[in-house]
Amino acid sequence: MSSKSKRLGSLADVFQAEKLEGTVRKIRLDKILPSENQPRQDRKKGVDDLARSLEKDGLLQPIIVTKQNPEDENYRIVAGERRYHAAKQLDWTEVECKILDRDEKETFRLAIIENLQRENLSPYEEIEAMSHLKTSFKYTDQELGTLFGKSRSYMTELLGISSLSKEELRSCKEAGIEGKNLLIQAVAASRKGTFFEFLNLFQTGALKTVKDAKSFNREEENLFTPKIATNTNSKTSNSKLTEYKITKNKASFKLLLTTKHC
Repeated sequence: MSSKSKRLGSLADVFQAEKLEGTVRKIRLDKILPSENQPRQDRKKGVDDLARSLEKDGLLQPIIVTKQNPEDENYRIVAGERRYHAAKQLDWTEVECKILDRDEKETFRLAIIENLQRENLSPYEEIEAMSHLKTSFKYTDQELGTLFGKSRSYMTELLGISSLSKEELRSCKEAGIEGKNLLIQAVAASRKGTFFEFLNLFQTGALKTVKDAKSFNREEENLFTPKIATNTNSKTSNSKLTEYKITKNKASFKLLLTTKHC
């Protein structure tokens, strides 16, 4: 059985154990509100394709909603937000929904599980969602690993990515680092104080693979030398710019340091 199948199986068990029983009926779209705690940051990703599917085959599974207060007129989405946006795009007036009686924290927990079951979140969304599950619902790394079909060590490494600062995570995202394993190596670089060198090498293409990143983190102490400081107060001092260039052979990285006079 593949790891994905194991993950989906364990999640299905969770949903069955949760006994997600509720009233199923059609609800007007103007009475349905998007989740306030949706783990997916790009809420409308894939909506166009889903709208075409809904137009052809109809809604195959109801949207899961809840009322956080019995007196509320509107319903909040627990799972199925993309189906909701696709239905709106098709100008539907109502959709079939399953109504659950759950509190806010519980609905967010279910929303995370549902999104991870149906479609992979981005690494950044997954890290944020897993971290929330751990801190808010007191899951251990082992329990999260069992839930999502991963080893405890994998979950520990994944959750370790959240130790990056918001600035570092944003920099990784803007640089186009999408793989979990590369992000794990970015954490190692951050802990050694070489995060921005790591990022620069990735952006310039000198560091491309996880193998490259591991080599960098193993050998960076012998690769980098301090940048040459510019004496801005001296009239006679030339402005100096230090450039780093990395070449790679079979054994290791080699750093070539050049200094330009401006």
